[in-house]
Amino acid sequence: MREVRSLIVLCAVLVLAAPARAADKPIAFANYSYTPSDTTIRTGDTATFSGSFPDHPLVWDGGGFATTNAGTSKTFSFTQPGTYAYHCQLHAQSQNMVGVLRVVADQHPARVSFSVAPAQPSAGQPVTFTYTGDPDPDGTLVRWEWDLDGDGTFETATPAGAATTTYARPATVTVQMRAVDDSNEASAVAAQAVTIAPAGGSAGAGGGASGGRDTTAPRATLVKLRGLRLTFRASERASATATLRARGKTVARGSAKAKSGTISIRLRLTKAGRSLLPHGRRVRAKLTLTLRDAGGNRATITRQVRVRRP
Repeated sequence: MREVRSLIVLCAVLVLAAPARAADKPIAFANYSYTPSDTTIRTGDTATFSGSFPDHPLVWDGGGFATTNAGTSKTFSFTQPGTYAYHCQLHAQSQNMVGVLRVVADQHPARVSFSVAPAQPSAGQPVTFTYTGDPDPDGTLVRWEWDLDGDGTFETATPAGAATTTYARPATVTVQMRAVDDSNEASAVAAQAVTIAPAGGSAGAGGGASGGRDTTAPRATLVKLRGLRLTFRASERASATATLRARGKTVARGSAKAKSGTISIRLRLTKAGRSLLPHGRRVRAKLTLTLRDAGGNRATITRQVRVRRP
């Protein structure tokens, strides 16, 4: 949108534009042993073996890589979780020269969200968005990417969990954010509809902009899915709809009239959902929760979840 004038420090954005590098685990070998002989890395990371391969040819038990018998250094990358055992072709039996590399899935924050300040901004007023979600469970968040103009493109990157921008004219903009960890893995996307009031307008006690019109989108927090039961807290009265999509199909949907406070929606399986989700099976799906209040203000939250049919 042409009305957006970013206030992010440009030099910080440029420095962070390059993707984060995968971590590398060094493994040395000599004197009939690997150091370390048992180690754990994350998907997307690498392991570099250093030593004399002619003296100690490296063989992977599962056959995932060719035998390395020349040179003194070799780097291997791993995109799939699993246990990768390896050994020296010449000394595994006589000297017990063996090792194992455990690759675990890179995990993401369980809850991804952000706040808006001021909650009811006006045109020409700086608006700050601040990350309020969880930390990365198995690493460090190093970059936050923002779609501040609502066009679906994450055009702004910041080194800390905050971004500031100014909207020149009244509008309702769906701002999106995702967090990226030190393995360059992006989290689920959090989204909020932000309504910009006319310049000089002020929110009244009821939360509306100038003229008494309600321009504040409802908010959903503490969103949890257990089986096919979705719960959340709504900031105001609103209608709520929720859908689950997996493998390109809608597998479950539900709706409710949400009062302020804790709301529960029982999701009902579609025909495709009954096929993809037999009893007891877990499937990774995209959850979309939309709230719409009486004034027509709408907010949508999306996140990746694992759903299990009871």
